[in-house]
Amino acid sequence: MPTLTAATAKRNNAVAQVDANADGEWKAYALGFIAELSGRMAQFTTDDLWDAGLIKPREPRALGPVMRRAAKRGLIATTGEFRASRYRNCAPLPVWSTA
Repeated sequence: MPTLTAATAKRNNAVAQVDANADGEWKAYALGFIAELSGRMAQFTTDDLWDAGLIKPREPRALGPVMRRAAKRGLIATTGEFRASRYRNCAPLPVWSTA
């Protein structure tokens, strides 16, 4: 049975790989889009970003590393709440707010 540490390392490696393979221009665009939208919405999920017109990259999972980057830069923060995704079979999505 895998340990939590091994599972976390595997997740972090997958996120890093997706980030490394994502287009740099798209990542910069998406970060700006997040900054702009977070200034207009009190709370949002990644579904809300897609609904607001964020252009999808070739690999939509690239948004995950961009969200992490936005949080590390202090643009956004998680609220501790989750909402069901409209696009990912009701998977729980973190709710974000302006940091």
